[in-house]
Amino acid sequence: MAKASSVVAETAAARWARHLEALEQSGLSVRKFAAREGLKAGSLSFWKWKLDRTVRPAEAPRIAPLKFVELTAEIPAAPPGPSFEVVLVSGRVVRVPSGFDAAELARLVAAVEEVCS
Repeated sequence: MAKASSVVAETAAARWARHLEALEQSGLSVRKFAAREGLKAGSLSFWKWKLDRTVRPAEAPRIAPLKFVELTAEIPAAPPGPSFEVVLVSGRVVRVPSGFDAAELARLVAAVEEVCS
């Protein structure tokens, strides 16, 4: 007996699925489509809900393919060689990086000492 009701239910589901497909293609509201086809709007809505829950979840949601981008980090240049500090008579400190120009440093120290005197 359960087999017969299952066949009837499948037939009903298939019939309502056809109605729902026609509804989507018509562009009409459920109420207007039901009136035009001689169906009950409530029944049409029920079957739409029921079929959405049973038939459509089996369809995998379509997700756009993922695109991957390789990210690479640049390794910062090695820190410059050792630096040093020059402490002036005034107590001021001049930090000197490696690769400094000695003549420029001498002018800077002379200028700072002159201003502080």
